[in-house]
Amino acid sequence: MKKNLLPGLLVALMLGAAGVWAVAFGKGNFPAFNRYYRLDEYLEEIENFLSQNIPFADSLSQLAVELQMVGGAKEFDGIFVGDDILVEDIGDPDENQTRQNVQTVLRFSEQSRIPTYFMLLPTKCAIKQNEIPQAATLFNQRQFIEQTYNRLLGKATVVDVYPALFARFEEELYYKTDPNLTSLGAYYVYEVLAQRLDITPRPQEDFDIQYITHSYYGRTYQQSAYQDISPDVIALYRYQKNNRTYSVTHNDGYNYTYDSLYPQQLLQLADQPQDQLDVILGGDTGDITIRSNLRNRSTLLIVGDESVLPVIPFLASHYSQIRFVDLKDLSDEQIEQLDCSEYQRLLIAYSVDTFIHDAIPEKLALLHTENVQSQTAAAESPELIEEGESTGSEQTQQTQQTESAQ
Repeated sequence: MKKNLLPGLLVALMLGAAGVWAVAFGKGNFPAFNRYYRLDEYLEEIENFLSQNIPFADSLSQLAVELQMVGGAKEFDGIFVGDDILVEDIGDPDENQTRQNVQTVLRFSEQSRIPTYFMLLPTKCAIKQNEIPQAATLFNQRQFIEQTYNRLLGKATVVDVYPALFARFEEELYYKTDPNLTSLGAYYVYEVLAQRLDITPRPQEDFDIQYITHSYYGRTYQQSAYQDISPDVIALYRYQKNNRTYSVTHNDGYNYTYDSLYPQQLLQLADQPQDQLDVILGGDTGDITIRSNLRNRSTLLIVGDESVLPVIPFLASHYSQIRFVDLKDLSDEQIEQLDCSEYQRLLIAYSVDTFIHDAIPEKLALLHTENVQSQTAAAESPELIEEGESTGSEQTQQTQQTESAQ
């Protein structure tokens, strides 16, 4: 007990001394309380005053956290500190919102004229449980995913990636300093998803891996009180066979297009360190269309959040067109005007965190597919179409022979 109390006493003494110094020698006057203040407003005034006047405030804050770590603390403001990794606790679900989201997906899947697929992506704390104290109480994402999928049986094709990720929990599936999947984690998701979409996943050896930075600090790191974490590496998987080319168009007000799945110029243009992940498709701007030079007319509409973004480059080599839509960035009118008739399949993909807390999935109710002719016949495997092409020039035939040889 004494060992655990000592770091706390040291922190209290250290911050107390710094606070006395700030009051005595700091700039401006210490905030005076008056009856018009709410208590939380007054405490915020005090916090601002101290943060501006305590000498070496950042260093003192980090030292205080490290002393608490010595005392056994492993969690700070909902972020667990593991072995050189930060793991976000998503907390308990909003029961009412979760119920509404499940009902929305159920109704939408029942009414959809497009073959519909549904995927919940588990978050880091569900997979990297080895990095979390055993005494920590976490929301059971595995159970929630299973229960939700059971309700959708017969209405939508569910994509369960939890077992594939959990079986590889020791690998670098998520960034250490960010909640998102790494390219490796996204590849394992793609392997499972591709099979549900009736396409054969490309083997890892078909991709060239490019390491574009070894100094990435993501969103979790920026929010964390504990900072003694080594930076992440951002790796990009590029499919190099069959001379695939891509265009990535962002449809947010004024269209702009990149000629790559990974516009690397954004790495240097990032305003904040966490923005470096915008190198994947140019970031989540709400409405993105990816076109390839694949000769078949295989198309996929993805409605989801940023958690699925790193998976899309793997799917891109199988489709002539993919459209990704994040409903949070679109008005109700924009959603109602979305043309679903171009797409043979529809994937709904959200992180568990989004699905149990946010109202965004409810906007699916605004997406109309009832005017779309039945796509069942048209939604054959993109791979079968790709390998079965038999028209066009000799160059086209040679391309097909190469693709069929896969």
